Amino acid sequence: MKNTRRQFIKQAGIAGIAFPSFVRSAYSSSPNSRLQHASIGLGNMGIRDFKEFLSHEPVDVVALCDVDSRRLAMAAELAPKARRYADWRELLEKEHGRIDSVNIATPDHMHATVAYHAIKNGWHVYCQKPMCHDVVEVRVLTELAAKKGGVTQLGT
Repeated sequence: MKNTRRQFIKQAGIAGIAFPSFVRSAYSSSPNSRLQHASIGLGNMGIRDFKEFLSHEPVDVVALCDVDSRRLAMAAELAPKARRYADWRELLEKEHGRIDSVNIATPDHMHATVAYHAIKNGWHVYCQKPMCHDVVEVRVLTELAAKKGGVTQLGT
């Protein structure tokens, strides 16, 4: 049985991964449209997040990024049509206007930086903890997300 968009959103919420981009997608686009998603960081938590996205019918993982070419190649076997990047900055530049959401599972010290630039691109962000290291970073991301109409969610 094929899942509807509503069923998918409900399942994602129950699983604790109600990725923020679905909020916008559910209200601003056709119920038949597909979510265009990118995964940045394909290590331990990143590969789990990536596989979770792959398991949902209305999601197309269209871009992958990791500095480790072995991890990138393994993930690409599961999403062979996804474009591959070794540098998150290149992904953000080349995928601008083509992505709805991104999950970030880079090393902890990069979370806020990558999230900032993804939100600046207008993407919704699901990020592994910690998203930020201090209150200033939290405020900057909160203000930018509000300005861009974006939503963030933290994986715990």
